[in-house]
Amino acid sequence: MANLAVILKKMGKNVTGCDIEEEFITDKLLTDNNINWTTGFNLDKLPKKTDLIVYSAAHGGTNNPLIVEAVKNNINVISQAKLVGELADEFETKIAICGCHGKTTTSSLLVYALNKLKQKPSYLVGVPFFTDYQGGDFQNKKYFVVEADEYGVNPPVDKTPKFNFLNPDYIIATNIDFDHPDVYKDIEETKKAFVNFFDNKKLIANIDDPNLLRCIDTSKVVTYGESEKADYQIINCKISENESAFEIKNVGDFKISLFGKHNIFNATAVIVQLLELGFKTDEIKKAILGFSGAERRFEQVYFKNNIYLFDDYAHHPAEIEATINAAKARFKDRRVIVIFQPHTYSRTSNLLKNFNESLSLADIGLILPIFASARETSSQFKVSSKDIVGKSKNLNYVASNDQLIDQIGNIIKDGDVIFTMGAGDVYKLKEQIIRIINTKKLKSYNPQIEKNKDLTFLNTLRSNTTAEYFLDARTREDLIEGKKFALKNKLPVFILAGGSNLAIVKEKIEGLVIKNNYKEMTIIKEADDHVLLSVSSGYPVSLLVNETVKKGYQGFEYHRGLPGTVGGAIYMNSKWTRPESYFGDSLVMGYLVTGLGEIKEVDKKYFEFAYDYSILQKTKEILLEAVFKLKKISSSILEERAKSAFEYRKQTQPMGEKTSGCFFKNVEGKSAGQMIDQSGLKGFAVGDFFVSSIHANFIINRGHGQTKDLIKLVKIIKERVKQKFEVELHEEVIII
Repeated sequence: MANLAVILKKMGKNVTGCDIEEEFITDKLLTDNNINWTTGFNLDKLPKKTDLIVYSAAHGGTNNPLIVEAVKNNINVISQAKLVGELADEFETKIAICGCHGKTTTSSLLVYALNKLKQKPSYLVGVPFFTDYQGGDFQNKKYFVVEADEYGVNPPVDKTPKFNFLNPDYIIATNIDFDHPDVYKDIEETKKAFVNFFDNKKLIANIDDPNLLRCIDTSKVVTYGESEKADYQIINCKISENESAFEIKNVGDFKISLFGKHNIFNATAVIVQLLELGFKTDEIKKAILGFSGAERRFEQVYFKNNIYLFDDYAHHPAEIEATINAAKARFKDRRVIVIFQPHTYSRTSNLLKNFNESLSLADIGLILPIFASARETSSQFKVSSKDIVGKSKNLNYVASNDQLIDQIGNIIKDGDVIFTMGAGDVYKLKEQIIRIINTKKLKSYNPQIEKNKDLTFLNTLRSNTTAEYFLDARTREDLIEGKKFALKNKLPVFILAGGSNLAIVKEKIEGLVIKNNYKEMTIIKEADDHVLLSVSSGYPVSLLVNETVKKGYQGFEYHRGLPGTVGGAIYMNSKWTRPESYFGDSLVMGYLVTGLGEIKEVDKKYFEFAYDYSILQKTKEILLEAVFKLKKISSSILEERAKSAFEYRKQTQPMGEKTSGCFFKNVEGKSAGQMIDQSGLKGFAVGDFFVSSIHANFIINRGHGQTKDLIKLVKIIKERVKQKFEVELHEEVIII
């Protein structure tokens, strides 16, 4: 409402307002634009000559006492949605951005870019402020950019979607998800609302979103995404601490000062829209580059003492997951702590399990009480924030803001990345958190042995299991001390690297599980034609590939797209067959922790590399560092090889799924995947585990697969293949 008030004021209207007595994030916006407001809802506080009263769904909507009295006194009233629709009709080109997630960032970036392109658009977006601009403005009538909301006009009285009052020339659709259970009974009803909105409009749609894809005819709309079927295909995404870089196939390379795959998608939607409007690629590149984000969207509010504090509006599980994943991609070596305040009882109740799963992606989650909507009361629902926490070991319920502030000083450590997150007033805690960061003497990371650690989100197949003992090892010393602890307590040790190439069928892993987060890379020696590179065992393969390709070091380029860590790749002697290339090919020597906890240096021969094999599978020794000899060649040649390998992986393997990778070994030159396919098992499922329809040697977890179902599915696959081909399949993945 505040942004709408600003637009009306800029159009020459005399504007005032009323609300409850509470500090809001929009207060500054109203003050900056000399818009006065009063507290309370009665006619006496309004100007005597009031021509029109605009209402929203908050505070009773049409049942608000002010609206009731206004109707009795023959004062015109109108919904916010209807007025926005009437205003929009006055503009030459109307662009609506819709979707359950990402529409605020997308619409803000589009406005920012149009301003940089000297178009001076008028606009209405969902934040008070974004980079260099306020959230609503009237500049001219050529362009009007509006964030199109799927929420109802005035639930439960009027559940008409607000965007139904818009008649845009273009629609950008970012995604469709189930939200607002007080308006829509399920995802199908949600999709119908969007379909009705899309009818006969020029649509730019994210083809990678499955719900959105089911609502469109791709032959009649402009699409974007990573899918090869997209009209504008996103490729070569790279995220660093400073920026995100990506390419749109046959269009060009782009950079943005935003982070996370979801923001690359948001930026692509804007680029496509600007191209559709006739702007040139080079000018678009410049126009989007300076955008640093919208208020409360991955907003950095503080950095000191090596600790980051961000504020984010994420209040739906999908948004939470995207934000945490973006943080982990940007800050690979730091803990992510999320202080989350759920918003509305209805949303919390309907998406309880989803909240638990998304928040569990954080290293630590602190869950505050539910922030109620003005449209509901707690008595209507039997749900609390405690229900979100459930049995998750890394989530904790905090009964109040005061309790949170009392505890946070004992939790945060050097290097942490902290988020206040939610649609309520959790952002108000930032000043108190900043004070703690400034005054508390923080300790460096001190590894602690944890008991009964949930490992569900630490393995790529998402097997539901726990570790009897658990250690997050971030240094060489941590790995060594972990081994010593196991020896002292007579515990078996299992090294968990990237969590891929692993199928856990036990509900609990006995002994000590060590998560290898030891990430260091050092040039030992450099000559004109080669380099000796020391890489720690916990170093991500994806990062190693990108960095060596960029520097022109040959050896790992064909492994782009390979998940996991250097330690895991050597343990399995990971391979690529087009051309044949093994991870251990360029290895010179390694440093190991023996079964007795001693350090020893070994050469390449020691590993006894073979197909899917190294001696480490037998000795169970822990790799600390590996030294590789890499030839220097043109980085452009390496990049071409890496791109080719990655594209082939994308075409032939399921990407972005909950899977452990190739499950079975090939047998005597026969492809395990082809034999499973020819046994009629593509798509075959037991519970939530199923055989991929893209590559039959991949088993995928839909989300909630049980270990008993995985065991049964593996047994069926082996029996069917043996029956048809008379061969025994053996697992390539590690079974534990």
